Amino acid sequence: MSKGFEKVDLASCIKYLRMIDEHKLRRPDPVYRAASLVVNNQKRAKLQKQDLYAFMEQLAVAALDVNDVDTCDRTIDVLRETFPSSSRVKRLEGMSLEAKGRVDDALATYDAILDEFPSDQRAMKRRVAALASAGRDKEAIEALAKYLDTFMADTRAWERLAGMYQERGAYRQAVFCWEEVVAAEPSVHYHHRRLAECLYTLGQEEDLRAARKYYAAAVDMSNATDVRALYGLALTDNRLRRKGKVKGNPDPALDGDGQVPVTELGTHAAGLVRKMYAAGEKIGSVKPGLRAIVEGQLKTLLDV
Repeated sequence: MSKGFEKVDLASCIKYLRMIDEHKLRRPDPVYRAASLVVNNQKRAKLQKQDLYAFMEQLAVAALDVNDVDTCDRTIDVLRETFPSSSRVKRLEGMSLEAKGRVDDALATYDAILDEFPSDQRAMKRRVAALASAGRDKEAIEALAKYLDTFMADTRAWERLAGMYQERGAYRQAVFCWEEVVAAEPSVHYHHRRLAECLYTLGQEEDLRAARKYYAAAVDMSNATDVRALYGLALTDNRLRRKGKVKGNPDPALDGDGQVPVTELGTHAAGLVRKMYAAGEKIGSVKPGLRAIVEGQLKTLLDV
């Protein structure tokens, strides 16, 4: 609710819209309001044509986000008159069709763009989004996999594909996708944890050993603040212990891979969880009684 909107501060609106575009952010309501002011007062704003059309494109997308399809269509009509063969305008038309529930027409629009420009990245991604929104998950996965054949460095697309595989229970394929994400962004702790969760779900011995390593990496990178990673590490270690994977080792202090003792990491992770809740209870950030519940869960699930 910036006062700049009330005062029609066009200079600030223009600066804001350029910042949004530069950093590739998605802020529907303020962008819709700022772009509306700029486009409706273009003479006062003294915009160059190129800037005006860029702001109109932002307005069209933001209008769809706030469910103002009429404004989007009016904006598209103006852009179409100026750029009758633009793939960017056609993509906006497809997005408008999606908003109206006409998914097949939207897909036809995106296919027409891709026939002319086979490597149009945004059209390919919109096609995936349209298929996913229509519940056609198998086709969406195929389309996204095809997209990644061309744009292999798109980390967010690998994340999305991993999630789609997980929703269908295809955890082995999801593991491959998360490995690509970890390779692209190795310092992000929750990527390691998500990969570990898939491996834990698969549950084979080699999967559990790999899961333990990724959980441990997530704990280390997050300075032991990732509670899910702590629980996951404790559960994985406990599961390995239950499988009896330390039997027959020549050195009882090591497991078969020469790693730290199977139960030591789990016990340590559980201890960190206890300390976290104890500290929270002391300063009042944890509700009374929650620590006792956590303690009971650790004893029940982990035997630690």
